Amino acid sequence: MKVISLSKRKFKDLTPLELSKEVINTEAKMYQLIYKGQILIFKKLYQKTGKTFANKLYTVEMLSWHQKDLPFNFINPEYLVSVGGEIEGLALKKVSGIPFSTLLNNKKIEPSLILTFMKKIGEILNQLSCIRNTTALKDIYINDLHDSNFLVNPKTGEIFVIDLDSCKIGHNISFPSRFLISCDLIQNAVGKYQIIKEDYELSYVEANENTDLYCYIILILNYFYGNPVYHWNIEEFYEYLNYLEYIGMSRELIYCISLIITNKKNENPQHLLDTVTNEQVYRANKTVYQRILRK
Repeated sequence: MKVISLSKRKFKDLTPLELSKEVINTEAKMYQLIYKGQILIFKKLYQKTGKTFANKLYTVEMLSWHQKDLPFNFINPEYLVSVGGEIEGLALKKVSGIPFSTLLNNKKIEPSLILTFMKKIGEILNQLSCIRNTTALKDIYINDLHDSNFLVNPKTGEIFVIDLDSCKIGHNISFPSRFLISCDLIQNAVGKYQIIKEDYELSYVEANENTDLYCYIILILNYFYGNPVYHWNIEEFYEYLNYLEYIGMSRELIYCISLIITNKKNENPQHLLDTVTNEQVYRANKTVYQRILRK
């Protein structure tokens, strides 16, 4: 992988990037970097030593090596960046779009548009399944799949996957994932999700097809409910699924969602999102749901 070398003086002249308030970023400071006439995003990592950093470097090298096998909308790191002779982070191209989390928090956006992008995420997971089955890359998963790791362009309908330096690829070690928190909903499927390590509230769960689909379904449920649901207990989970059936959502979709806390293989609900109406999304919201519960 190529390296961009910056002097400390040059680094001080870089423009820091202010992230949207909806974006959660705990591992790096972002800067805009112009290199050979191209606008890049420089992700200056906070942790630059030890096993985690080595795992990060291995991950980006593997992404670079398998670039030709990956979907075109995967925004992979293209360069390592050194400052004053020390590797400080990664650089990737800047694309036109906003964090999906920003779109999700805009109450003026029609549910049909949100669901269109939700379906596109499901299509990406289907693409990855095809890649694993038809190329030499047998072990590739998004891993930390959540709303801030997708950029969307509402005008063009494009969607991009970012923060891929936390993906599962080759023989790297799985990174923590926002939705894969062992102390909450995921613990109900004993043995299905392999916990490698626990560190305070974070869990290192072995990434695979089941975990990607789990995170995808949690993303959908978070949108329906209007708040995070991955911390629910099993009673809260099933109570809400019963409510989704009550408001007319597809039983097939509800069954697909229910699989995430069973020992059965998870299924991709992407094609079932076509059955969801705007009205059902409005009625699935926490405010309406809790009002119904109180009756």
